Amino acid sequence: MKKLIYIILILGFLFLDFLLFHDILKPGETYTVADFLTGVLSILVIIVSVKALLVRDNHQANDQA
Repeated sequence: MKKLIYIILILGFLFLDFLLFHDILKPGETYTVADFLTGVLSILVIIVSVKALLVRDNHQANDQA
């Protein structure tokens, strides 16, 4: 269940970043502090989620040993 949540977080933030990046390319669009902070937060969430997906659970590793 946790893996599904991590995958949804990654896809959700990638989608939001795509929408934000697409808007930045429009002429006359400005980049606010809130937009910048959302981008930084999304990078951190994606890194934590990918790390959690790549690390095996201790319970699974102990059960297989």
